[in-house]
Amino acid sequence: MYSTFFTKHDILKKALIIALILLYNVAYPQSHFQHLSKLLDSTRRERNDSIRIFLNKQFHDNLKDVISSPSFVSDSIRNLRIGQLHSPDGIIIFYNWNIQQNDGTNIYNALAYLPQHKKLIELPEKSSEAKIDVDSVYAPNDWPGALYYKLIEPRTKTDKFYTLLAWDRFSRQTARKTIEAVTLVGDSALVFGKNVFKTKEGRASRVLIEYASTASLTLNYSKQNLRLTGVRRSQSKVNDSIIVVDRLAPLNEELKNIRWAYVPVGNIYDGYVFFKGYWTFVEGINARNPSVKKEDRKREKKPDMDLLPKK
Repeated sequence: MYSTFFTKHDILKKALIIALILLYNVAYPQSHFQHLSKLLDSTRRERNDSIRIFLNKQFHDNLKDVISSPSFVSDSIRNLRIGQLHSPDGIIIFYNWNIQQNDGTNIYNALAYLPQHKKLIELPEKSSEAKIDVDSVYAPNDWPGALYYKLIEPRTKTDKFYTLLAWDRFSRQTARKTIEAVTLVGDSALVFGKNVFKTKEGRASRVLIEYASTASLTLNYSKQNLRLTGVRRSQSKVNDSIIVVDRLAPLNEELKNIRWAYVPVGNIYDGYVFFKGYWTFVEGINARNPSVKKEDRKREKKPDMDLLPKK
């Protein structure tokens, strides 16, 4: 539950913020983008949890109204500093952002827009979840809250599901990256989770990778040349885009299975290859351009409040 306790100072501050929001709405010669940017900036500058949640609700509702408008054009908010994932097939745009609470947890928001149908799908606001089941399939228009930074279009024409790469920090010590499957049901619903992952432990509906929040973990989608074992020789060569992930290990053996103690071992990568309808785990990938990955790690910063983490 979110705290609803306000001090006298908070109440006065909230009243002032409401007045400013009303002023923004009355003086609407400014563009939708400018209006949304001001609301978003106010939310990100705020340091009180309850007021930040209130401001985020205003931003969410205004963004929803803008996207729901029959005249909405996605380019009009393209520079808004939230996650905006356009599927390569042009079917879906995924808008996604977080607000970080003072205790280090996050609250996540998401809207999905279908340009061809001019249809908006709203997902419920979600708090960080310490436990997510790899086998869970979420009910239509429910989801495991996270920040999605990569959207992979369906790999087959017969089983059309999208694959999302996500980041989540659910405690001060532990972060999580996820490989998620999401299915579009008609033009009105999204279902998160699908039994399309073959992991070391068996089949699963998603892949969860938990690690020390102070570490930088590579999880990306890139073109690779691989040779698979345990398959026909004619199927062993892979020259395709695959999901690449850092190999993790505990800081020492005494900390085995304690996820906040897991960090990348360095220059050793595993991955998931799309093979016969499944994202299939493969070990020991010679990832191309490792120097680029090192460069990305160097640039990667600990996620600031409300900002998307680097890939």
